[in-house]
Amino acid sequence: MNVVTQALLAFALAFLAESMTEYLFASWVDRIAKLAEAEPLKYIALLVGVGMAFAYRLDLIALAFQQEAVAPWVGILLTGMAIGRGSNFVHDLWSKYLKPEA
Repeated sequence: MNVVTQALLAFALAFLAESMTEYLFASWVDRIAKLAEAEPLKYIALLVGVGMAFAYRLDLIALAFQQEAVAPWVGILLTGMAIGRGSNFVHDLWSKYLKPEA
C-alpha cells in the first residue's frame, strides 16, 4: 500500500470512527455523562479508532519515517488514537508532518 493510499485510509477511518461513535453512542452517553460529569464519548471514539487501526495494521509513524518499529503495535496504537481523536486531528497531522513534498 503506497503513502497516499494509507493516508486516505487513515482519513476514511477517522471520519468513520467519529461519525459512527456519534451516531451509535451519543444519546446514551449524554445521559451517562450528566450523571458522571465526564466525557465518555471521547473514550469510546478512542477505542473505535484503535480497533480500526489494528484491523487494518495502519501505522502512520512508520509511514512518515519509512522505519518499522521494533514493536510495530506501538505505532498502530498511536495511529488508532489519532484516528479516534477524529478526522480533524488526522488532517492536521497529515498536513504538518506527512504530506509528500511536491
